[in-house]
Amino acid sequence: MWYAHVIGYGFSVFAEAILVKSLVETLWDCIAPKSSDNPQIRQPPWQGDALARIEGVLYIAFLQLGLGQLIGLWLLLKVAGQWKRWMDDGDEKTQKPDGRSVFNIFLIGNALTVLYSFVGFKIIGWIIAERVLQVCWVSLSVIASTLVLWAWIPGQRKSRFL
Repeated sequence: MWYAHVIGYGFSVFAEAILVKSLVETLWDCIAPKSSDNPQIRQPPWQGDALARIEGVLYIAFLQLGLGQLIGLWLLLKVAGQWKRWMDDGDEKTQKPDGRSVFNIFLIGNALTVLYSFVGFKIIGWIIAERVLQVCWVSLSVIASTLVLWAWIPGQRKSRFL
């Protein structure tokens, strides 16, 4: 059942690419509305997008190899590389968000990337075991939950700085 891997990896990479990217963009719009125009506030999004696609493949591969702990190690490396940025105070004049808000976006995006990868990993096993109903319910539940969160976020914004 070669297609089990295509579907599992596809869910991890493509569903995550569309839904989590949209959610993260909405979060950035809440804390820094014009941040995509200013690389001093936010790095070009394509870098994070490319990394997320690679992580979608990498995380499933780690899980298939029984090396799920390497996901934690990878996240530790990502945190270490951004630590200084998350200590910054915000600046309302330049619309630079405070470090805590940026860190929260990082956590939300990475948590969802790990979730989509884990579900993609499980989808592979469920398809092989012919548990189609579980594939449908779990994947649709994760997608629906992401969409609900995405729709909920803009209404929670109290100011430009979360």
